[in-house]
Amino acid sequence: MNNTPPKLNLSRRFPDNMTTAHSLIIKAKNGEKGNAKGQRYAIPAFNVTTVQGINAAFTAFELLGSSGLLAFSNSALKHFGGGDPVFGLEIATAYVEQKAKRSSVQIATHLDHGDYTSEGGRKVVQASVQMLTSVMADNSTDKISKTGMPLEKNIELTREVVDMAHPLGISVEGELGVLAGEEDEDTKSEFSTYTNPAELEKFLRETGVLMIAPTIGTMHGPNKGKPGTKVRLNIKLAHELLKVANRIDDNIIFVAHGASTLYPDVVKYAVAQIDKMSDPSSVRQKWLDFVGTDWEQIQGLIEAGFCKINTDTENRQTFLSALLGSLTTSSAKIDIRWYDNVCTNALTQSYIQKLIMAGDYGVWHKTKLDVAKFKFDLNASLKDILKVCLI
Repeated sequence: MNNTPPKLNLSRRFPDNMTTAHSLIIKAKNGEKGNAKGQRYAIPAFNVTTVQGINAAFTAFELLGSSGLLAFSNSALKHFGGGDPVFGLEIATAYVEQKAKRSSVQIATHLDHGDYTSEGGRKVVQASVQMLTSVMADNSTDKISKTGMPLEKNIELTREVVDMAHPLGISVEGELGVLAGEEDEDTKSEFSTYTNPAELEKFLRETGVLMIAPTIGTMHGPNKGKPGTKVRLNIKLAHELLKVANRIDDNIIFVAHGASTLYPDVVKYAVAQIDKMSDPSSVRQKWLDFVGTDWEQIQGLIEAGFCKINTDTENRQTFLSALLGSLTTSSAKIDIRWYDNVCTNALTQSYIQKLIMAGDYGVWHKTKLDVAKFKFDLNASLKDILKVCLI
C-alpha cells in the first residue's frame, strides 16, 4: 500500500446532472448557493428503499432547488433486487439516472454503511464504486465478535476502498467509533463509543477519506433515549474533532448518522389513526415512546462541520402514518395507486420539511416555494399545501 492516499479525481464526468456526494456537501460546508456564499447548511442524505421514495425525493429537490443526495443501504438494495443487492444496484441506479436527466438540480447517489469486512459486503462495495457516485466504507465494527474494529484494521480496510474509488472520482465516507441502535437488519449495534481526536487524525491521514462519520452521541433507529428525555450530543467534542479535520484538509466533511429528529405531529397523527382502528395491541404506546434528536442539537452539529445529515427514521414514520390514515379513510378502495399516492405525497412533505430545516434550498435555482409558508401537515393533501406556498 502506497503511504500517500490517492486524491479524489475531480475530472470524472458522470451522467447528466449527477455528481459526487462530496461535491454537493462541500458547497454546504462553505455556504455556497448559486454564485453567492452565506451561512453553512447541511445536505440531508435520504435513505430510499422504494421507487416511491426516489420519486418523492426528486419532487422535493425540484420544488426547492436543492442538492439531492440519495442513500442506499444494503438491505434496501436487496429489496430493489429481489434479494440480490448487486442486481438492486443496477435497477436503482438506472432509475435514478433516468430521473436525473430531466432534473434541474444536481444529484448524488451513495452506498450507506458499505461493509468491506465480509465477502458479500466487499462485493456490494466494489459494485457500488462502479455504479454510484459515492460509497461508505463502514469498517468500524467487527461483525463476528460484535466489538469495535481495531483502529489499524479499520484504516487498512477503508484505505482499500479509497485506493479503488478515488482514482475513479468516487467519494468515500469512513466511520470511526461505533454507533448504537438499529437502522435495519444489516446495521445495528448494542453499544457505542465516542471518536478519539488522536485516532481521528491518524485515520484521516492514513485513509485519505474526505467524508467521515465520527460518533458523538447519535443513535440509529426510532428509540434514541428514554421517553420524556432529551438526547444530548457531545457538541464540544464535535468542535474539537472539526479542528483536527480542518488542520489536515478543510475539504473534509463530517457526517451525522442516527440523527433523525422525529416529528411530533406525525406521531400524533399516527396515534389518532391507531385509535380509530381500536387496535388492542401495544402499537399505540410504541409510537408514543419514540424518541428522536432535537433539531437544536443537529444545528449544533452543522456548525461543527456535520454537513451530511443522514435521514431515514422520520421518513419511514411519515410513510407509515400516511398509510394508516389512508386505511382509516378508505380501507376498501380497490386502487393501489390511490394508497401509493397518499403515502408518496406524505413522504414528499417530510423531505421538503427536512430540506428546509437543513437550509438545503435555493442551491441550484430559486426555490419554487415560499419556505416560510410551507406547513408539514398529514391532515392536508400535498396539492392543497402547495397552493398556499407556491411562488
